[in-house]
Amino acid sequence: MLVIFFRAVIIYVCLFVLMRLMGKRQLSELQPFEFVITLILADLACVPMAEVPIPISYGLIPIFSVFMLHILLTLISVKSVKMRKLINGTPQIIINNGNFCFDNIKKMGMHVSDIIEGLRTKGYFSPLEVEFAIVETNGSINVLPKSANRALTPKDMNISLPAPSLPVALVMEGKLLRNNLINFGTDEKKVAAFLKKQRVSQKDIMLFTIDREKTVYLQPYHENFRTMTAEDL
Repeated sequence: MLVIFFRAVIIYVCLFVLMRLMGKRQLSELQPFEFVITLILADLACVPMAEVPIPISYGLIPIFSVFMLHILLTLISVKSVKMRKLINGTPQIIINNGNFCFDNIKKMGMHVSDIIEGLRTKGYFSPLEVEFAIVETNGSINVLPKSANRALTPKDMNISLPAPSLPVALVMEGKLLRNNLINFGTDEKKVAAFLKKQRVSQKDIMLFTIDREKTVYLQPYHENFRTMTAEDL
């Protein structure tokens, strides 16, 4: 039993390192060859993990071989446009000027119901709202709506807005994030004084963020969130 445990740990660590080296992607963002390699790695890891008579090298060597194949295919797809199209495929237009492109839909083995479902995930419940729709090489659908259905922007109204500010988390799940304090230009004493004014303890905070405009979002565990301006931070 102990042998199986250590074999599982070794294979898990190897897979973890390899997946980190392959890059961080969600399953829906994987290219076809990346998805195939992920499935193969999972299958290769199962056998030596549980079958003690099989040498663990019989699992590790194929896993590293598949990883090297992934690196090779990635390099080829980066260097050559033709090979990238062959390996990953090409995006396909499925709605053009409001019309369904049935030939492309059929070529991809999709149905109109699949397209309608994909449009709904993007917030469009009728084809009348869509000017163009494209199926990307990873299977996701991107939509360009018709002008009448496009969200109104400040540019459309000739309104100038200040640049957006990314909130910085200062406290998360009761823990002070000291690196973020330094990056934001504040310190623990100022945070402690601010929290004292709000009559809330640091350990009782689920999330405490602040942006460059000094706008605070404060969410205690057992209270409603608060938002305010904190000029003293």
